[in-house]
Amino acid sequence: MADIFDEMNESEFETVTMTAEDGTEVEFSIIDNVACGGERYLLVVETEWIDDDEAEALILKETSINTDDVTYALVEDDGEFDRVAELFAQKSADYEMKID
Repeated sequence: MADIFDEMNESEFETVTMTAEDGTEVEFSIIDNVACGGERYLLVVETEWIDDDEAEALILKETSINTDDVTYALVEDDGEFDRVAELFAQKSADYEMKID
C-alpha cells in the first residue's frame, strides 16, 4: 500500500471521511501527519473550511488498518493531545498552532 504522505502536492490535500454516531459523514482534509510512540496521527480540517485561516483543526489517531480501510478516532485524552499537538507545532511553520 502506498503511503499517502510521501508525495503530497501542496495545492491538494488527501482526505478522510468520518462518520458521526448519527450517520452523517464529514470530509476532512489532511494537513499533516506525525508518528509518536508507534502511533500515527493526522492533523485535519473540515474540507469545506480548508481555505479559512481561522479554521479549527482536529487531531485524529489511527486506530486500525484493514486491507481497504483505515479507522481513525478523535484524540480526547488531554495529555496525549498536548503531546501530539506540540509535535505538529514543532514540525511545520506552514500553519499556526494554538492549543486551547
